[in-house]
Amino acid sequence: MKKKLLITYASYGSGHKTTAEYVYDYFKEHSNDYEIKIIDVMDYGNLIAKLNVKMFNLNFKFQSSIPSTIGYELLDNQIATAPYKEIVKILFKSDLTKDILDYNPDILISTHFFGGILMGMINNKYETKTKILTIITDYASNHMWLRNHKREDALIVSNDIVKKELLKYGVQESKIYPFGIPLSSKFKNVSEDTRKIKYKYGIKNNKLVVLFLGGGSLGATYTYNYLKQVLKQNLPINIIFVSGKNMKLQNKCNNYIKEEKIKNVTVLGFTKDISNLLNIADVVISKPGGLSVTEALEMKTPMVLIPGNGGQENYNARFVVKNHFGIRTYNAIHLAKTMKKLVDNQELIKKMYNNLKNYEENKSVEKLFNLVEGMEIDK
Repeated sequence: MKKKLLITYASYGSGHKTTAEYVYDYFKEHSNDYEIKIIDVMDYGNLIAKLNVKMFNLNFKFQSSIPSTIGYELLDNQIATAPYKEIVKILFKSDLTKDILDYNPDILISTHFFGGILMGMINNKYETKTKILTIITDYASNHMWLRNHKREDALIVSNDIVKKELLKYGVQESKIYPFGIPLSSKFKNVSEDTRKIKYKYGIKNNKLVVLFLGGGSLGATYTYNYLKQVLKQNLPINIIFVSGKNMKLQNKCNNYIKEEKIKNVTVLGFTKDISNLLNIADVVISKPGGLSVTEALEMKTPMVLIPGNGGQENYNARFVVKNHFGIRTYNAIHLAKTMKKLVDNQELIKKMYNNLKNYEENKSVEKLFNLVEGMEIDK
């Protein structure tokens, strides 16, 4: 009989979903022993939950001052997270619990704390025995990730630094696995001939290649001004700007480039070729999302970080800067000045690259698979 695996995520941005899909794909490819279902728990959210997600994503897309209904930083303390069960009950319809009970998973892997918390509540109330594994998709913990740790079987974290944080909060050491944030096992399967990749994207010179990720797969409109300020520096570099699924952003960038007769920029929409793009990039400009940082770490690409959606991304940025893997910038003008500094003194880029070379290769999804394979199912 096949083991039932449920993978859950929450659609705050795109990273939680992408990580969940990487896990789903790996299990599908490497074993026939699992019946696998993947769900976005926010599909079961009530009006409050849907409004919260919409405000979160709008805040990120336009970098506005709209507050999230449930702010990540506001929840990063014991007092605010004390009613965490009530928060989950308020946000989700009973249909979510019903569908999970109907599916009756042997194992749950969650890439957002809502999934693990909910499954812990179900196990407690209905005496189900689903194994719970939660993947913390950032480079620091948050009290919402920690609230459910006594009911969880494993916490997958990005590195030993986060493991030490969890130990301070009383998480049982045997439950903490510093595997890294899962990437697709195919992520590093890049084309060997970088010349062909460069030619594909219109790069026909030996100047620095700067990959600018304009806000993940969703695209963030505010990054247009960041790109424009860099272009005003008239630097001798090649820029590949990825606008994601944001057509408005893509059109604005293309129009500006055409009007100003700029020749050194290629604007892309949504792409699945990030590993190849990172492979040819000397520097990547990106917001500090957990998955974006992980991908840059894996490809050993020095980072220049721009503001994202606050909260967890602030923690990720601190991790990158502390380890000298990249530089943090705080506004469009600061970014432009930083890029000029790097172009004028390319030894700074080399130093970041040398630090990145020592970062361990990511085999998280493989390690996660082996962990699940070794688990004894109680049912």
